[in-house]
Amino acid sequence: MKKTIFYLTIAVVVLLCAGPLYSAEQQETKDRFQLFNAEYKSTFIQTSKTTGFNEKKLFKIDTKTGETWMLIDVFKEGRDIKYWKKIKETPDN
Repeated sequence: MKKTIFYLTIAVVVLLCAGPLYSAEQQETKDRFQLFNAEYKSTFIQTSKTTGFNEKKLFKIDTKTGETWMLIDVFKEGRDIKYWKKIKETPDN
């Protein structure tokens, strides 16, 4: 009887420890990306002068790697085109 209770206790402890690990693995892929709106200072460069202004954009961050993207919205050839552009450490078009 004591052996049965001992093995049952060990099984319960193992299941209690394995549950959060499995749950964290499932949640990692589910909540990996976060979207947020942000306002930042931007510049519009013309031949004669540079104009600064605030711009609002949608950003996406990978919570596992820290990589960040900005949603770009352009109107080209009569079409509204949207795509994610990765933000790099050093700006290079």
